[in-house]
Amino acid sequence: MKKLVLVFAILFALPAVAQTDNGWEEWQKTSCYSHIQFRLKFVEQRGEQYVWKVQFKNTYSNLISFSYHVTDEPGDYSLTTHRKVLEKGATSGEVEVFTAKEDIFLVVDKVSFSAYPTNYVDCDQ
Repeated sequence: MKKLVLVFAILFALPAVAQTDNGWEEWQKTSCYSHIQFRLKFVEQRGEQYVWKVQFKNTYSNLISFSYHVTDEPGDYSLTTHRKVLEKGATSGEVEVFTAKEDIFLVVDKVSFSAYPTNYVDCDQ
């Protein structure tokens, strides 16, 4: 009877563990700013486009703002087209992005300790 209860408990525990991340990758630090983290989630392929979701987390002890760009080409970081503001310790909502290839690359730059793109912080890594 103990074996049956143990197997039953394991069968119910596995789906709970698998659902906790809902397909999200682990949090990663950006290559330049150790206190800005991100995670990615592959959603689906729609025709010839790949659909992803990205979230950002601010582990600085201040409000920050930063620019970011998502691309499917390595080295295609010449233009950051989106800006995000996060309170200290905050996690952003999910942002849906599209790529033409299965690869995805993310760049974060123009980090500021204000809601405005001024007085940029130097890279800390």
